[in-house]
Amino acid sequence: MKKSHFKFPKLNVSAQLLIVVVVSLLWGDKLFSENVQSALYAISLNLKGLLLFVLPFIIFSCLFSCLLTFRGKKAIGFMLLLFLAVSLSNLTSTFIAYGIGSLELINIETTLQTIQTEKALMPLWHFEFPQWIPNDYALYLGFFAGALFSFFPNKRAYQFSEQAKRWVTLFLEKVFLPTLPIFALGFILKMENDGLLTQVIESYLPLLLIIVVTYIAYLALLFLLAANFNFKQWLYYIKNVWPVALMGFSTMSSLATMPMTIKAAEKNTNNIELARAIIPATVNIHLIGVSIAIPLMAICILLNFGYQFPSLSVYFVFALYFVIAQFAIAAVPGGGILVMLPLLETHLGFSADMSALITALYILFDPAVTITNVLGNSALVIIVSKIFAKLHTKVSNN
Repeated sequence: MKKSHFKFPKLNVSAQLLIVVVVSLLWGDKLFSENVQSALYAISLNLKGLLLFVLPFIIFSCLFSCLLTFRGKKAIGFMLLLFLAVSLSNLTSTFIAYGIGSLELINIETTLQTIQTEKALMPLWHFEFPQWIPNDYALYLGFFAGALFSFFPNKRAYQFSEQAKRWVTLFLEKVFLPTLPIFALGFILKMENDGLLTQVIESYLPLLLIIVVTYIAYLALLFLLAANFNFKQWLYYIKNVWPVALMGFSTMSSLATMPMTIKAAEKNTNNIELARAIIPATVNIHLIGVSIAIPLMAICILLNFGYQFPSLSVYFVFALYFVIAQFAIAAVPGGGILVMLPLLETHLGFSADMSALITALYILFDPAVTITNVLGNSALVIIVSKIFAKLHTKVSNN
């Protein structure tokens, strides 16, 4: 009997992730019992805990290895360029929100409805990984050590850099990426079980649509800019980053999405060192989704509570503090609004009720915010890498 040579095509991680998202949203509650959903959610939480445990090492080693490839003033120039690019991008996004709000498209009568679920999905078990060093400390150490040894080259430092890169690559390619579909599955089942997705669509569709349309238009423009308005190149960038969007939606965490964001950035820039330095350095501070969503929500709430539209001078002061405060945000679910509440109360006159409203509203929209944050970061890394390459070429020629 002749054997068939037909083989089912092997699905890549992106295809697996898409299947997981669609199946879990449509049939998750029918395919999995409550205990199975709890177990899958527990697995996702523990995988996330493992990722957060190793993230400080990933952040440190990526920055250290990148800066070590530069020499002296190039490392300082890289850090300065990155800081200016992030600040300018966040400020631009904040004023885009003001421009959309000035059109009074968001003067919508919106009433907050508290999310009510009979029983929230709980993990079947949960192991707490210790935090051995805060991520921001790892960031500072990576910058300092990389800059130091770029001025004073050391053979052992270089050897450690090469070994660290191999460890990071091994973890990303052999541990995290293969488990990505199951990692996303538990979080999606949790969101669907608790009714978050359905209530967001039903209660806040008008405001959500305005924010989403703004997100799509601005991100499309950023990637066009990164592609030098070459449509074919633009499609190539989008093809590489759409799995990042799916991952951001399912985890609601830019940090948890960072490994996939790095892999996409490596493809889009063809520069592994820069990609592995820029993404970890900006994941907590370059937040386009936050910069657009919070001001738009704030303006909508102000108008619905009978306040006047904020003047440009008032908003300008708020925007400056808003951009500075983003350097203190942790890119985790709900992290953006918590830092901004004092600014909203001080500069825009928010009351306690208004603060409670925007907090709940922001958390409901957090998946869309996270998608925009990670995609905005994916566009930024392309733009910065091109600027840095041009500056490097110009300096080398001189």
